[in-house]
Amino acid sequence: MRSLRAWGADVALLGALLAAAGAGSLLLGQDANWDLQNYHYYNAWAWWHGRIFTKDLAAAQIQTFLNPVLDLPFYWMVTAEWAPRVIAFVMAIPAGIAAFFLCKLLFLMFGGLPPEQRVVAVASSLAIGVTSAMAIGELGSTMNEWPLAALLMLALWLIVRELKRADASPLATGTLLLAGVIVGLAAGAKLTAATFAIGLCLALLARGPYTWLAFRARFADALWFGVGVIVGTVMAFGPWAYALWVHFDNPIFPFGNQWIRSPWWEPHSITATFSSATFGPRSLAEWFVFPFELLSPPLNFVGWELYRDARFPVTWALMLLAAVVWLARRLRRTATQYVASGSDPVWRVVVLFVMISFVLWTAQYSIYRYLVPLDLLTGALIVGFLRKLCPPRFAIAAAALVAVTLIATTRVVNWGRIDFGDRWFKVVQIPLIEANAVILITTGAAVSYIIPMLPASSRYLGAMNTIVNPKQRTKLVDTVRTIVRDHPGPLYQLTHPLTEGKEALETYHVARTTACAVIVTNMPTSPLELCRLVRVP
Repeated sequence: MRSLRAWGADVALLGALLAAAGAGSLLLGQDANWDLQNYHYYNAWAWWHGRIFTKDLAAAQIQTFLNPVLDLPFYWMVTAEWAPRVIAFVMAIPAGIAAFFLCKLLFLMFGGLPPEQRVVAVASSLAIGVTSAMAIGELGSTMNEWPLAALLMLALWLIVRELKRADASPLATGTLLLAGVIVGLAAGAKLTAATFAIGLCLALLARGPYTWLAFRARFADALWFGVGVIVGTVMAFGPWAYALWVHFDNPIFPFGNQWIRSPWWEPHSITATFSSATFGPRSLAEWFVFPFELLSPPLNFVGWELYRDARFPVTWALMLLAAVVWLARRLRRTATQYVASGSDPVWRVVVLFVMISFVLWTAQYSIYRYLVPLDLLTGALIVGFLRKLCPPRFAIAAAALVAVTLIATTRVVNWGRIDFGDRWFKVVQIPLIEANAVILITTGAAVSYIIPMLPASSRYLGAMNTIVNPKQRTKLVDTVRTIVRDHPGPLYQLTHPLTEGKEALETYHVARTTACAVIVTNMPTSPLELCRLVRVP
């Protein structure tokens, strides 16, 4: 049993990290990122009120069809009219939890060091990990990478603790199942986390030793972990997938439609339609230098905002150098005492997890903000590789110096922040809208945040956005046309910037009138325009 002193130390550490995360969120300001304006608030509201796939249709563009489970707490706090500063602090709690389990993981990874060196190694690794450009930039935001990171750090800590406990014995099935369920919950809540589920499963399988008997044991470990992942994914994503299947004939709609072929969307990959398909490396040479290009990439290479962060370039450089040194020593058949720190199963699992997940992420997304869980682990890898490459008396000092340098040279990404006010969403004036209206959204801009503040009796339809294009022949477009054609009540257009989407209205046989109102809000996507429509032949 753990002593009360150990429990007290954990509580104090968790409290300090939660306070630091909350304070950092307050210093950054109120979150106003594009995704929040587009779907994080609207999706939760529409799902909670049972209208996201029935009364409304594609109002938040392609993101309408993303699981809203992670956005419910934010929606509830805003709806309850909590003070924006309180909401910002609460939204940073997952970051504090992730940092807590990362810290516990680091103490296990550096457990063989003398106490003084261990403290410096853990502190340096933690500082590097939690201060990355994306980690800070997403602090207290609705972008949801931090909740996933918290679940992943918890699962990884459970596995590493079990590896330490088991030594050469089989890993406990219960621990593997629990860790798998936790990672599965992350993957089900946000499908981009499936990359990390696969990465950790393969890391368990490939960790060694490389004998037939050991492989059978590793296969069983990976299998039990995988079963847990499936259970967790079904728990978090199953109800949403069922709703997508019922309404749109595709449990991951609109993704994967090149195989599932739902009539609601064209029979090809929807991701190929958007800019993410052009992200990342294309050739073998580009793959090799890709980690170095993450230092300060141009727009639309791994994201839509500029940043500077040397964590992955430094990690990749040290990894390559360590591989060269290891190979040279193998060829000379010599051994050193200070290279063994990365050879135990704990380090193999963590390093393999980062490497495999990074490769999968590069192949699937190359969108850097998804990498916050791996960002957190770059500190451990950098300090670990420095210990392999430097004499022991210099390694810890080098780790501290690298940590300070990385933090000092980082330029945090800005996803959109505004000054705190009395309410999260502030609207100068809501225009008068006739009852039982159909409102056509004719823009790819992030305007759906305003919908919960407009009359609930209205229907909100995406008429021209990232998934509804009137030039396409899909059931989605046909349904919008049918609703507009058969609706007996008033019609409106909602758009941004002003007059955007006039041409698209013609395909629905409606036109703008001069009866337009401007809606001014505190969000970056403002002002919005609401215009009365009339039918035309």
